Amino acid sequence: MEGQTFDFHKALQSMYYLQSKAHVSDKLSLLKLLFFADRYHIRHYGISMLMDNYCAMSLGPVCSKTYDLIKKGLYYDGLIDSEKAFVDSNLSCVNDTVCVKDTGTDELSVSDKEAMDFSIRNFAKFTPYDLIQITHAYPEWNRYRYLLENHISASENMDYKDFFDDPEDDNEYIVKYLNGKDPFADDKEILAAMKQEYGSTL
Repeated sequence: MEGQTFDFHKALQSMYYLQSKAHVSDKLSLLKLLFFADRYHIRHYGISMLMDNYCAMSLGPVCSKTYDLIKKGLYYDGLIDSEKAFVDSNLSCVNDTVCVKDTGTDELSVSDKEAMDFSIRNFAKFTPYDLIQITHAYPEWNRYRYLLENHISASENMDYKDFFDDPEDDNEYIVKYLNGKDPFADDKEILAAMKQEYGSTL
């Protein structure tokens, strides 16, 4: 992962790709679909798609820099004026409805598109509330459940290494929404090797 960082151009292109293909416009669904795509990408390729910072919050995982672009938060505030102008002209959010313009696909790799197609295929059909519940199945969020649900913490930094872990076979959300079949399920040996490879790059 050396030399790679979060790029707001790629975040915009990723959001447009998801929005145009999944026909989603609400902020929550878009952010959850990005999370599922990133989860797929790191498990299959050993590297994050967005290189964003993920936080566990009460409504599930949030890619914080991308979220800041949408709501014009801290990351956005740190951009230079020309970068802010570019974001402003291509991204807007009114009443939690996100509109992203087409800025091309030059930042998106074949594996990025594969990951987002996986996310769309498996999760785009769900409501925002369903998506929240489904994200709560996965260990990278679930490890902070007690802190979040008991209002001890509002946000916890997530660790990409946890993205390689699987939920319990009888997880209530996997059973309820996915008929007990986790679409992320992979060969255990391959997944363990990918996790080890990821750890060696840190």
